Amino acid sequence: MATKKFMAELEKMTPAEVKRALDLKAQEMKDSVIFTPNYQPKSERVIYVSNSGCDCNDGLSVEKPIATLKKVYEITQPGDTVLFKRGDHFRGTITVDKDGVTYASYGEGIKPIIDSSKKNYAGADMWEPTDVENVYVLKEEIDNPGLLHFDPSYTYGVYNELYGHMKLRGAGGFMNYDQLSSDLEFFGDRETNKLYLYSDKGNPGERFLDIEIGAGGSTFGGSAHNVTFDGLWIMHTGCHGIGSGTTVNRTVRNCIFSWLGGSMLGGAKRGDGSYNTTRFGNAVEIYGGCEGYTVENNWMYQIYDTAITHQYGHYSEGDCIQHDVLYRNNLMEYCFWSIEFYDGEREGTTREVKNVYMTGNFAYMGGYGWGCKGREAWAPLWCGSHVCNNLSNFVTENNIFAICTGYLVRLEDNPGARNIVCRNNVYVQEKGKKLGHLYGKEYIYDDNAKESFKQLLHDEESTVVYMPAPEIRF
Repeated sequence: MATKKFMAELEKMTPAEVKRALDLKAQEMKDSVIFTPNYQPKSERVIYVSNSGCDCNDGLSVEKPIATLKKVYEITQPGDTVLFKRGDHFRGTITVDKDGVTYASYGEGIKPIIDSSKKNYAGADMWEPTDVENVYVLKEEIDNPGLLHFDPSYTYGVYNELYGHMKLRGAGGFMNYDQLSSDLEFFGDRETNKLYLYSDKGNPGERFLDIEIGAGGSTFGGSAHNVTFDGLWIMHTGCHGIGSGTTVNRTVRNCIFSWLGGSMLGGAKRGDGSYNTTRFGNAVEIYGGCEGYTVENNWMYQIYDTAITHQYGHYSEGDCIQHDVLYRNNLMEYCFWSIEFYDGEREGTTREVKNVYMTGNFAYMGGYGWGCKGREAWAPLWCGSHVCNNLSNFVTENNIFAICTGYLVRLEDNPGARNIVCRNNVYVQEKGKKLGHLYGKEYIYDDNAKESFKQLLHDEESTVVYMPAPEIRF
């Protein structure tokens, strides 16, 4: 990945040459994910899932696959491998509460799509006009919608697709659907589970061939131990693609995550009568502790808001131990956060982080994605907030952090954060933009950037490249 040779070459290139080199590197990493072979079962029981299957089958052979995620959950036992047929499209979610299960793919074609949108919501009879001009309401109730995706292409790496613009009750004076005023603005009423959409070109069910809705709940949610995900394409949840609490030996590899996140965090109305306007949604998350957590050779893009994270807030109760974390060779594009990590200090609890290694990752175009509107100025590519004091053997090396509307790096000011070791990383940013928010102070990406990385992050051999920011916005 970011070898010393590649690093040295970047510093000698013109901005146009750097852009081409980065794009080629990104494509190389995409291909590494796209063309990975299928997982090969060993001696475990295997369940096959296909759109051409039937839930009346036992699913134990290629010839007799089952068809739905509901049936997958019903028949899966601890230690099983579940294989989804490539080229097929599965709707729904799966609760991950059985230890030792592997979720992977078989066959040929594009990776199997695991899609949390319950159905295609395009259809004139699914929407009806309200008492407000151009505002339509979905007849079916939706819990906590975070994303509306119109006419998705289901093609790898199409970034600029049509999506809805969410309005939040309690934000900027907005309170109800009668204040929707621009095309494709939408409002999910948490009190009634009604979804309202402004469409200035008529009934949205007639206007579009496909409307996908990412609502609350993770695609794969649950904290079972010794679980592996390999070779899937996960999209259209309003929450997390793969989300877990405290767990042991969680592995995510060779997967694609796109167009997900954006649901409301917690209830819409607080006890004091104010409204929660915080949205969330990550491609891969552990909220809590871990003993073994590997995320490698994945591709994440257009995520609200984080690609990869292990986290536990100082506001959360109980102990949290995070050991043996590996993030390796992941490509993260057009996200608000690319990598986020924290285990906040809390009096009376044990908080510990040890043996964390992040290498070969490429965080690219942070803050430019669909989920970044209105908060671009503080989007970070690599962020550790509320890091506990008891942190050891945490190394970040040979990564590329390139182009961000906010900070390339962000670390809070505490002893644990200052123990993090950075080595041989590549940093690319426009001169005069933000380098980082480090230990309570902002730093600019100026002529002293290389020295700043050396002094602040102890990155003795960093590669520093100056390149104009692109005009593109989604």
